[in-house]
Amino acid sequence: MTQSLSAEKLHFTTKLAYGAGDFGPAITANILVFYLLFFLTDVAGVPAALAGSVLMIGKIFDAINDPIIGLLSDRTRSRWGRRLPWMLAGMIPFALLNSAQWLIPDFSDDRLTNQWGLFAYYVAIAMAFNLCYTTVNLPYTALTPELTQNYNERTRLNSFRFFFSIGGSILSLILYILIAAGLPDRPQAQFAQLGVMVSVLSLSALLWSALRLQEKGKDPILSPGLRRRLAPLLMTAGMTLIALAIARSLNLLGGSGFDYISFFLILLGLIWGGFGFTLRDSAVEEHLQKIENSPNPEATESLPLLKQLKIAFSNRAFLFVIGIYLCSWLAVQLTASILVYFVVSWMGLSEQQSGTIALAVQGTALVMLFIWQALAQFLDKKVIYFLGSMVWMGAEVGLWLVQPGQVALLYTLAIFAGVGVSVAYLIPWSMIPDVVDLDELNTGKRREGVFYAFMVLLQKVGLALGLFLVGLTLEASGFIARIPGEPIPIQPDSALWAIRFAVAPLPAFFLLGGLVLAIFYPITRAVHSDIRQQLQARHQKTL
Repeated sequence: MTQSLSAEKLHFTTKLAYGAGDFGPAITANILVFYLLFFLTDVAGVPAALAGSVLMIGKIFDAINDPIIGLLSDRTRSRWGRRLPWMLAGMIPFALLNSAQWLIPDFSDDRLTNQWGLFAYYVAIAMAFNLCYTTVNLPYTALTPELTQNYNERTRLNSFRFFFSIGGSILSLILYILIAAGLPDRPQAQFAQLGVMVSVLSLSALLWSALRLQEKGKDPILSPGLRRRLAPLLMTAGMTLIALAIARSLNLLGGSGFDYISFFLILLGLIWGGFGFTLRDSAVEEHLQKIENSPNPEATESLPLLKQLKIAFSNRAFLFVIGIYLCSWLAVQLTASILVYFVVSWMGLSEQQSGTIALAVQGTALVMLFIWQALAQFLDKKVIYFLGSMVWMGAEVGLWLVQPGQVALLYTLAIFAGVGVSVAYLIPWSMIPDVVDLDELNTGKRREGVFYAFMVLLQKVGLALGLFLVGLTLEASGFIARIPGEPIPIQPDSALWAIRFAVAPLPAFFLLGGLVLAIFYPITRAVHSDIRQQLQARHQKTL
């Protein structure tokens, strides 16, 4: 008898370890979204058009490698499963390349020659980094439908994921604020140290997730005996790092009080301690021990790429989810990438305050994640998305109208924006496993990697073009890039208008498109329940 889907609930430590897997990619991606364009133009001295081109080329290459990695992940066969080996293989180069993209090499004494040298360097790093990012993150995201087929449990699982994702984003912003305060007027040193610290935290969190989780019907990477031996070592190391940070903060070790180094040590200690805790309390997931109904890689390997594409894009529900996700993340990332310019050039605030405003957005999104997750137990996912997006659009209107000096209003708008940003994290990714179930009902095969890959592919292509156009618009509007070592220049009115347009009306336009698509999304709670009942009946017939 096939185990009831209602019983496919995951233990707390499993969900905790799964959530940790998104901490690493989240903190790197968050710093990139908020500060890479600013870093290129105002720290490295790359012209805005070239900086926008760096982001576009990196994202387009990222989009190209997504379906390839997704397909290879679906085809992978190992004793540990299809996804976890990819995460392990990609995490070390991922961390190293993240550090490299925040460095500023010197190629020539001639300013123009040096700019083109920097452009080539950052393009190469962006392409290599995005390849490793996909290698780590895409197989991770495809684990969701494999860990549980329970409708509500998938939403809970994604809540843990985005708790770490949004939490990581918040912590990375706090780390940036502390580094900026600890290294004033030294932007190159700020971003170099930020890159190294974020890389170490990312690698630690990815190891936690990959070494603790187990794929359905496969062996865990760490045996139970090895888990028991490693658990106390990791917990001791975590507590030692936290104790060291406290000692530094109290000036017991010659420190200068609580600073960015102390904060980094606390974060690293919590990750290692959490890793050890989940290894010590490694609850056995009975439904993951069973090999029945586990996806068959050979079923995917028998289909060529073009045929899989045809099947994926013939899934009407999948097209709606792609559109919703594309619209949501264009709104998120366009606003985030231009926010620092808006705060500094339009509002007249410091670079450090851009971090606190971003923190208000992400902090609210983290709190709202739990509220939306609770409401999702009673409301359809598309209803949750609609409610959050309406609040978000109101905040975008306010950003267009806010004037210099209205700092309190700016923070209020940031809080309202966070209410909507949380649904952009939670809802589209909670919809994709339901789409995978529908595809299995229609085709008899499961292709998580293909669906996840092409969802992200279109999002990245759209984002790449959007960021490229932002860079071109800034350049065409007369935006003045800062000369390294010089104060931030005063921007002309045309550049200020372009910055305001990119931070408010443009994201609002994409949000409106997402709202329209959400209204017509076809998989409700009742529809998904019917899909799962049909699949369960089919599985029972094959036993």
